[in-house]
Amino acid sequence: MLLLLLSLLLLATVVLMVVRRRHIGRLTSFATLLAAVMLMIWMQNTGLLPGSQGRYSDDRPRTSIDPPAPAPRAP
Repeated sequence: MLLLLLSLLLLATVVLMVVRRRHIGRLTSFATLLAAVMLMIWMQNTGLLPGSQGRYSDDRPRTSIDPPAPAPRAP
């Protein structure tokens, strides 16, 4: 739900940049901030950030922030 709200805000910001053509620097900075927050939320949801769990958390390298890996099980 938060990603949807941020997407709508980003779309409104881009439309405002095209239509008004004023305060382009501020609007560009705001759009960049929104896009960065959306990217961080997506990375956390998929497990790409250290300390987060998701479908890709096993593919990324372990860091000191991550909990210890489970011991391998003997067959």
